[in-house]
Amino acid sequence: MRIAIEQRELSHHIQHLVGIVSSKTTSPILTNYLIEADANKGEVKITASDLEITVDVRFSAAVSEGGTIAVSARHFNEIVSQMPPAVIDIWKTEDLLMIQCSKIDFKILCADHSLFPILPEPQMETATRVNPETFNRMIGKTAFAVSTDPNRAVITGVCWKIMEKTNLMAATDGRKVAEIVVPNTAPAEGEEGKSTEPSIFSDPADEQIMERVIPVKTLNFLQKVYDPSIKELKVLMERSKIVLSYGSFTIISNIIDQKYPEYQKAFMADLPNQVIVSRKRLLESIRRVALVAPEDNNRIRFEISAENFEINTSNRDTGDAKEFVEEYQYTGAETAVSFNYRFMVSILDVIDTEKVCIKLGSPKEPLMIYNEPQPENQKITFLLMPLRS
Repeated sequence: MRIAIEQRELSHHIQHLVGIVSSKTTSPILTNYLIEADANKGEVKITASDLEITVDVRFSAAVSEGGTIAVSARHFNEIVSQMPPAVIDIWKTEDLLMIQCSKIDFKILCADHSLFPILPEPQMETATRVNPETFNRMIGKTAFAVSTDPNRAVITGVCWKIMEKTNLMAATDGRKVAEIVVPNTAPAEGEEGKSTEPSIFSDPADEQIMERVIPVKTLNFLQKVYDPSIKELKVLMERSKIVLSYGSFTIISNIIDQKYPEYQKAFMADLPNQVIVSRKRLLESIRRVALVAPEDNNRIRFEISAENFEINTSNRDTGDAKEFVEEYQYTGAETAVSFNYRFMVSILDVIDTEKVCIKLGSPKEPLMIYNEPQPENQKITFLLMPLRS
């Protein structure tokens, strides 16, 4: 195998690929990339896998000799990233991969590439075309809310529910919920309420009604390689896998084959109190007060009425803090609620309107949080469970 390629181009294609490789794998071959060079096509394919998710990237290069190798992903990325912006020559000699750029030379030991797991080439002819801008937005509004508890595998993923007229994406860790609903197709021309927001499907079909729970690692990778100039994402749903083809990347991921919890039962539409406030100012206030919040539960408290909006915390090991928020709109009775400030901050960070609407009830009832105003033709809902007083 022998290839030549510009350092910037190679680095661009592999900079996020190394994130697929797990350092805790029980199979040493999975710490490697599988690199395949095709002299006839002038194409290089690099594959990374942790068995749960497999990603390959294909790109053009000057391939003077084809071949296949397996080489340490971490070392390969680190070497390429530190090379100067010039042509990199890569070739194999016996069990060594030679990497040369300008007057810099590396020799890396190769692994036995025949041990690398090979998946069958996905047949994308029947794939559904999805709007990548909308899909990326849906991921961005939900993926942060997944659980990291390995004992509750189903909520470590994001639920993607495809219905007749709408698409729903949701995530929860049992203490917070994030949900976004978008239309399958844009309203017809001249239809009342017509939106400039892109629809999710480019080629909607009536039979596209299903639910899948996708590992968050899969969706996070897609976000990392998102490029606004790439206008098409192809999605192939299989019984136990989902295949995503985007630009030069193909992502083959297992799905989490468990029933997603009925989180919507916790939603409360009739909470009697509502506050509308600047998202930025609220974030700043929460972060200041949280400087002395207890580390065991990150508790802070809203005490709110039409006259005063106080954010406070008390920590017997550190001290107390409080701040009064100004310039807010409140309707309802006086109330108070305590919550984990980190969860609230994570929600406010993904709200992209200048103001936020928070609906409250009693201290034991959840907080319902919304963009203010809601994006046209979309519905985004966040829920935060309170802490017990």
